[in-house]
Amino acid sequence: MSTPDDVTGIKEKLNVERAKLLESFAQAPRETMLRPFGDGGWSIKDVLAHVAMAESVNVAFAKMMIAKGTPLQLKEFAAEYPDFPGEFELDKFNAWMTERWRAKSLDQVLAALNQTRQETLAWLETLSSAQLERSGEHAVWGNQSVRGMFRILVIHDRFHRGDIEKRKNFGG
Repeated sequence: MSTPDDVTGIKEKLNVERAKLLESFAQAPRETMLRPFGDGGWSIKDVLAHVAMAESVNVAFAKMMIAKGTPLQLKEFAAEYPDFPGEFELDKFNAWMTERWRAKSLDQVLAALNQTRQETLAWLETLSSAQLERSGEHAVWGNQSVRGMFRILVIHDRFHRGDIEKRKNFGG
C-alpha cells in the first residue's frame, strides 16, 4: 500500500494533477490556445510551455540536489543558463524562458509537456527514500527536499490549471 510521500504516492499525485491540467484545455479551440490573455499576457500555449519548462528546470535542480552539496547546486544550475542576463529573479527568468519557448509550435509545446512528465516519472521511479530526503537551497522555494520538489510540481500544475481556465473563457 502506498503512502502520499512514497514514490508510488508521489507518482499518483503527479498523475492526478496533470490529468486535471490536460482536461482544463482539452476542448479549447486552437485559436483560444494561441490567443494572448489581456494586454499581451500569456496564452494557454505560453502557460503550458511554462509548465513544461518549469518542470524540466525543477527536476534538473532536484537531480543536482542528489548529486551535489548545497553551495554548488545554485552555482552549477546558473551555469546551465550562461546567457541569462543579470541576477536571478523568478519573474525575469520566467519571462526570458517564455520568449525562448514562443518560437515553438503548439504541437511542440504539448509534446514537450508530455515528454517532460514521462521523464520526471521515470526518474522518480529510480529514487530511494534517502534520495527523496536530500535537500538543497532552491532559489525561490528556499530549503527543499527532493520530495518537496515533487510537491512543488503538483502545486504548480494546480496553480496554472486555474490560469488556463481564465484564459479559456477570455474573449469568447
